[in-house]
Amino acid sequence: MTNWITIITFIYPHEAHMAKGVLESEGVAVFIKDEMTAQVNNFYSTAIGGVKLLVNEEDQEKALQILEEAGYI
Repeated sequence: MTNWITIITFIYPHEAHMAKGVLESEGVAVFIKDEMTAQVNNFYSTAIGGVKLLVNEEDQEKALQILEEAGYI
């Protein structure tokens, strides 16, 4: 069973997709949560805690390092 954990949140879905592309290019499996809610109305994004980028728990450290090197963190 895979444990997905949130490693970073974004206000806009396109920002999450850009970070997702960076992680996937390094072989990290990524899932985006609450994307559609934020697309319906951008003001909802803040209310629900943003668009969440999730990775497998065992990939957490690698993903955080990649995002830091890419300038997301």
